Amino acid sequence: MRHVLRGLAFGLTTWMAMAAACGADAPTTLADRAFEALRANPPVCPDHFDFVVLADSAPMAPIFLPEAFHQMVREWNALRPAFVIDCGDLILGGAADGLGPQWDEFERVTAQCKVPFFPVVGNHDVACAESERIYAERIGPLTYAFSYGNSRFIILNSEELDMAQRISDAQTAWLREDLAKTKAKNIFLFLHEPFFAMDWDANWGNVAEAIRGYPVKMVFAGHWHYYRYWGERDGIRYVITGGGGSEVRAPEEEGGFEHYLLLRVRDDAVDWAVIRPGAVLPPDVVTQEQVDAVRRLQNAIRSESVLAPLGEGLDRQVNIHFENPCMEPIASTLRWHVPPGWQVEPLEMAYSVAPGESLRMASHIRADGPEAVRFPAPSFITEITPPGAEKAVQIEKEIDLIPVIHSPYAVAPVMLDGDLGEWAHAAPIPLTYAYAFDITDTEDLQSQVRLMWDEQHIYIAVETEDDEFHQPYAGDIVWLADNVQLFLDQWEWGLTLTETGPEVFMYKGPGRRSESVNEVVGLAIKRDGRRTVYEAAFPASEVAPLRLQADNSYRFTIVMNDLD
Repeated sequence: MRHVLRGLAFGLTTWMAMAAACGADAPTTLADRAFEALRANPPVCPDHFDFVVLADSAPMAPIFLPEAFHQMVREWNALRPAFVIDCGDLILGGAADGLGPQWDEFERVTAQCKVPFFPVVGNHDVACAESERIYAERIGPLTYAFSYGNSRFIILNSEELDMAQRISDAQTAWLREDLAKTKAKNIFLFLHEPFFAMDWDANWGNVAEAIRGYPVKMVFAGHWHYYRYWGERDGIRYVITGGGGSEVRAPEEEGGFEHYLLLRVRDDAVDWAVIRPGAVLPPDVVTQEQVDAVRRLQNAIRSESVLAPLGEGLDRQVNIHFENPCMEPIASTLRWHVPPGWQVEPLEMAYSVAPGESLRMASHIRADGPEAVRFPAPSFITEITPPGAEKAVQIEKEIDLIPVIHSPYAVAPVMLDGDLGEWAHAAPIPLTYAYAFDITDTEDLQSQVRLMWDEQHIYIAVETEDDEFHQPYAGDIVWLADNVQLFLDQWEWGLTLTETGPEVFMYKGPGRRSESVNEVVGLAIKRDGRRTVYEAAFPASEVAPLRLQADNSYRFTIVMNDLD
C-alpha cells in the first residue's frame, strides 16, 4: 500500500509487506532486489546480527565510482553483514537527462555486492521532479521502512523538493504512523543531510518530538564528507558517516578519511566500529597455492654468484638465469636498479621463455673502484603474472654478491682471554654498514672482526669501541641490547656479557633444539674503558656440517648490536 503526496512515495512498510505487494513479479528497483535478497535469508537469530552503514559514495566526476567504494564492496562480501544501507549521494548527479549512465554504473557496481544493498536518497541523486521519477523507477522509494530481526529501519527523505533543510510535516506524520505500529526493540533512522547537526529546533525539532519515547537507538546521516560521532541526546546517538568514497573535506584528525560503519545488534544493545577500507580481507587473500606459485617464480630467476675479494674492484659479466616453471610461456622485461657507485649495461632487456625452458641473460656490471663494491648491490626487477592470477608479481633480487674474506689458519693455540695476542696474522675487518646510527660517529660505536680456524675450531674475535656498554638481558632477548649476533652458514648465535658473565646463546642450528644457552662454545669477554673484546671458539660440532679444512668456505654475517 502506498500513499502518494506531492509526487513522492511514502510507505513500503516492512519487507514482508512488500513480498505480498510484489507477488511473483520480478524486482524492478535496487531496493526491490535488496528486499528479495533479505527475504531469502531471514535472520538466524533475531536478536543477533550485523549491518553496515555508509554515505557519500558518489564520484567527483560522472560515471565511474571511487575505487574506495569498490574496495568496500569487496570487504562487505568478506564480512557478510545482514545488509548495507547507503545514506545518500550515490551518484554525482546533474541534469536528469544525463543520469542514466550514472545509474547504470552504480547498479553495475552494487550488483557485485553479495549482501542486500538499501539506498537512501541524497541531494546529488535527485534535484527535480524528473530525477525523482528516475530514482523511484530505478533505485527505490524515497521514503520507506522495513523490519529485520528485532529492529526497525526507517529511511527518511531529506531532499523533498519543496522543503529546505527540514523533514516536512507530511513525512513526519508518516514517521509517527510507522512508529506507532512497530513493536521492535531497536529503531534506527537514516537520512542524507544531518539536520540534527544544524539548528536542532528549526531543522530537527519536529522529528525529535516524533521519535521521543520510542526505542530509537541511533540516527545516521552523511552529506558532510567526514566521520563524526555527534553525541547522544534524549538517549539517541547521532552519527555522520560521509566517507563512502567521495572526496573527504576535513583533516584526518577531524574525521576526514574514507570509512564505513559496522553495526552490531545484540538484543537491545547496539555497538559500532568505524572501518577504513583496505583492512578487511577475504579468506582467500593469500592461499598456499598462490604462495607456492609465486615462490616457484621467485626461485626460477636468479643471478649467478659474484665473488668479490674484499678490497678489490669488480668489472665483469653477470648472468641471470631463468627457468620457466609454468605450463605457459612467459614474456616480460628485466630492468636493473643501479645504486650509486655501480654501472650496469644494458639497463633493460625483453625476454620470452617457453614452458619448461631456460634462458640466460647477460649484463655487464662494474663498480667505480674497490670502495664501491658494497651493498646495496645492483638488483634486477621483472613482473610476471602467475597462471590463473589477476595481478602480476613483481620480483626484485640483488645480484648474489659475495664479499670474500680469507680466514688464516691459527698457527698457535688460541687462549680465550680477550687479549688477542695470537691474532697478529689475522687482519681486522671493519664493520662498515650502519642501521639506525651514523657510521661516521666513531665516538658512538665502531667495531671490527677477525677470523681464524684450525681442524677443531672456528675462532672469532670482535673488538668494539662504544661510549656505553648496556646489557640488562639474558637468554633469547640479548639482541635487544649490546651483543654480537653471528650467522655461520645454517647457525645463528648471540654472544654477550650478561650480569652473571659471558653467555653464548644459540638461536638456531641444524638438528638442534633452537633458542637455548650453549655451554660448548667457548667465550671470553674483556672490557677496558670504552673497549670491549669478544673472543670465541666454535667447535666443529657447533658449525656442522661445515668441514674445517683448507680451501673450504662458509657464509658469514656479523651484527654488533648497541643499545644506548
